Amino acid sequence: TPEQVRAAAAAFRVYVSAGPRDADGDYVVDHSVLTFLVDPDGIFRDCYSRSRTAEEVARSVRGHMDAYEPLPPAGGQ
Repeated sequence: TPEQVRAAAAAFRVYVSAGPRDADGDYVVDHSVLTFLVDPDGIFRDCYSRSRTAEEVARSVRGHMDAYEPLPPAGGQ
């Protein structure tokens, strides 16, 4: 929903601004240009801007993958 999108943008501190609609009702959205790494448990792990090279991003993602340990199941079991 629009409210969920706004909440996610706020949580990740992402800038988002919809431009004016054209005659067809289309519009352009200006936004932050970032890639976020979130682990399988939904935990934020890293953020990559356009200044990072593909090799740097790959090295970081691989490091997070290698270090990943799942959260224990709910209820401590």
